[in-house]
Amino acid sequence: MIIIHKIDDFLFNLFPAAKEAKEAKEAGKDLSLLKEEIANYYTFGPFKPKVEIQDDLITVEIDTSAITSQKSDFDTVVKYCETGKFHKAKPILEKLIKKNPTVSEYHRILGQIYSDEGRQEEAINCLIDALRWDPKNTHALTMMGNIFARSKNDITTAMSYYEQALVVKPDDHIAMNNIGANLMQLGRVDDAQRYFEQALSINSAYPNTLYGLGMVSGMKGNHLVAFDYAIQSLKKCKPGYPVYGNAFELAQQAGLRSVESIDPAEMFNQYSRQLAVESGKVIDVIQDDSIPTPAKIEIAENYGRDKHIIKFKKDRLAVAHLMMHELVHLDLITQCRKRNANFLFVSTKEQQALFIRDNEPTIQKLNREGLPDEAITGYITFLFNGINSQIYNSSVDLFIEAFLYKTYPNLRPFQFLSLLSLLKEYIEGATSKEALEHAPVRVRNANIILSLTHAFQFRDLFGFDLTHLFKATSTQVKLAKEFHTEYLKYLRNDKSLDAHLLILKWAKELRIENYFSLIDGNDYRSGPATSAESVVDIEFIKPSPLEGEGKGEGTSLDIQQDPAGQAAITMYCLSALQYFEDKELPEIQKVGFEIAMLGRQGIDPANHDKKYSLKSIPGKEFSGLQLLAYMYAAFQVIDPFLDTGLAFKKEYKEAKKLHEKR
Repeated sequence: MIIIHKIDDFLFNLFPAAKEAKEAKEAGKDLSLLKEEIANYYTFGPFKPKVEIQDDLITVEIDTSAITSQKSDFDTVVKYCETGKFHKAKPILEKLIKKNPTVSEYHRILGQIYSDEGRQEEAINCLIDALRWDPKNTHALTMMGNIFARSKNDITTAMSYYEQALVVKPDDHIAMNNIGANLMQLGRVDDAQRYFEQALSINSAYPNTLYGLGMVSGMKGNHLVAFDYAIQSLKKCKPGYPVYGNAFELAQQAGLRSVESIDPAEMFNQYSRQLAVESGKVIDVIQDDSIPTPAKIEIAENYGRDKHIIKFKKDRLAVAHLMMHELVHLDLITQCRKRNANFLFVSTKEQQALFIRDNEPTIQKLNREGLPDEAITGYITFLFNGINSQIYNSSVDLFIEAFLYKTYPNLRPFQFLSLLSLLKEYIEGATSKEALEHAPVRVRNANIILSLTHAFQFRDLFGFDLTHLFKATSTQVKLAKEFHTEYLKYLRNDKSLDAHLLILKWAKELRIENYFSLIDGNDYRSGPATSAESVVDIEFIKPSPLEGEGKGEGTSLDIQQDPAGQAAITMYCLSALQYFEDKELPEIQKVGFEIAMLGRQGIDPANHDKKYSLKSIPGKEFSGLQLLAYMYAAFQVIDPFLDTGLAFKKEYKEAKKLHEKR
């Protein structure tokens, strides 16, 4: 196909960007700008037209036969390259080059394939061919720079190619980004930052540039800024991008350095003073390493106190986030009370009995495996409490995290590290062998879907996607996405105080709505006094099915009649407390339940020669008595109200005293 244009005002109207070309014509100068613009316009994929100017005519020759015959193959090559199937793309490219060697992009893409395969010399040869056919191929110029910078550590040569790319295309943000990366590698941090910022001004969504600015900020000691750039980079790229993993690593490192340098006390104190005024009660903060969670709030009214108390564990990473999280619970409770719209989440013994009946097949299975009745009771109670706590907290916690992210930018590194740790715990719980083998299908299904909903929010807030690690079914993912969409709708409409509606709706869809009740807070307060614990925003009365049942302390062992035996149990409990000291709750649960499961084969506490091993504590052997002491100590952390069948209360109390002294 040949297209002929007359060079006149009408042509300049068709190509208004060539205004300078019109001025050049009037001045009798070169018309290369016009030629270049028309060539760019008629370029189709890798196929560039032949453009010639003669007198007052400009001729455009387009090889339509090549386009028709080769475009399909070229599109296939691009598709294969995007999915990493270079072995399929290469023979097609080689055939295209043989048929039409004048197309620069054919050589450039073949060079990219060789480079990705680690064959840099072959890559350079291909890129040189690409530049011979089109010296202005900025992609080829940039790639040559990349090879010399990364594979040959020849920054000088790399810079010459990058600078040439900028001569051809002054607004080439990729070339600018790569120049910045090389300058950073040379230690010229300020110069690197200048190029990164220029690249960002051209394309604010390029993840490599955001990552580069994050690296520069970190090198300058601005760790909070580095963290923010890393998160922006994560949000702009997909998991398959090379920069994705680097940005996540930078977010973690910059987050840790930010946590070390930022004092969260000012945020916490200001917020707690505000809530003290609004709730009418002082808020005390107490370190308590015996609590089962890293942080918790005890609402004054539920304990008959004149003040609220926040308890926290000292050594939990980024615990400041969880303490702020607990304050938001109090904030939401206070707002609900002012509206006379406060609800309490209550589970009763009757509802627990229904849960037990519904899960009779699981109980029978554990019985057949020889698990002691006490351990089965503990496990079922753990599931009942766990799924109720999760359905209660899920929607509420989503609103809390959104509020913290929006309101406290300096808290974000704490929030990122804290939520990342929690999600890893959720993933471990959802995919553990024990859960797969013994957790009832309905409970496990609800656990995965609710955990996935939080993973979707984490992806929204921080750009990192962990959802695939849950190994969820398509049905579970679909329902979790629906929950997430519903939460976002409530958030946009500022309906966080109506979280109880989501609790009821989600519980019904997960078929766990019969294991709890939501009751009006005013009705509860005006009723008979009772012992209760508030956990989160619409107050939560923790299930306490064993309360008032006169539970005994368990059975004493013969060895406990001997002072030496008592001392041995005390020391074993002390050893367990020392081991559990820096462990998270899921790790402690894993130990406790594994020992309980091991009990189905029998544990002999009197035989000192027989040794046992645990998958949850690899590389260590235990005597039978030592195992029982570890199990008792574990369940004291998991739930001190559970009956383990062991009368180790005295020895455990003594061990705890020794542990606190040490």
